[in-house]
Amino acid sequence: MEKLLQDIGLTKGETKVYLTLLKVGETTTGKIIDNAGISSGKIYEILEKLIKKGLVSYIVKDKTKYFTAASPNKIVDFMHEKEKQLKDKEQEIIKQLPLLLELEQTNQKDIEIQLFQGYKGIQTIIFDALSKLTKDDEVLAMGIISQKPETFNLMWPKWHEQRIKKKINCKLLFSEKHTQYYKELKKMKYTKVKTIAGLTPSAIDIMGDHAFIFTFGDTPSCLSIKHPEIVQSFKTFFNNLWDLAKE
Repeated sequence: MEKLLQDIGLTKGETKVYLTLLKVGETTTGKIIDNAGISSGKIYEILEKLIKKGLVSYIVKDKTKYFTAASPNKIVDFMHEKEKQLKDKEQEIIKQLPLLLELEQTNQKDIEIQLFQGYKGIQTIIFDALSKLTKDDEVLAMGIISQKPETFNLMWPKWHEQRIKKKINCKLLFSEKHTQYYKELKKMKYTKVKTIAGLTPSAIDIMGDHAFIFTFGDTPSCLSIKHPEIVQSFKTFFNNLWDLAKE
């Protein structure tokens, strides 16, 4: 019985007090405390809640309050009232749902992490990122090497050609120098190149509000990160290295 009453919304203390009053009938707080095992510090708070729920009432005799449990039939009324309140809350939630969904979408727009694998996956993400850039943006790239699958060494110059058509500036930090790939990119317009030895085994590009981490091993991969704090950290790291790098 106690579990059933708790399942419909009564607390453990409320359940004990209500059942005690059903058993002993009209009585004072002292007897409720003795029979229900409730502390004197909690009894008035519990009784007040039961009164608000319509499950307990009281009368005053000789300046003393005598409490009585409402008929068990009242529990059904209590459940109906709770059901009505839930339906009212449901309608409120439905009205607020568009705002909640908008907040969810806003949060999703601010932070996004995706993994792309293989030539086609990397090609798709970098050209898509470029399409969203304007001439007011600046591309930052570090950890660039020539030693990767030839398909990527052919792809990136085409990507840079599209960047140059959009007049987007770019800074490149190579981890090596004097390779054909290095010389090809260095002579491009809107492009500045420096070198810093042994920078990182992965290439890292920052484009707009995204950072991209590339690996060109057995399974070429690109981790796309859209996260304001992380992207800003990469920008700061790049700028510090740029100041240390050599022409």
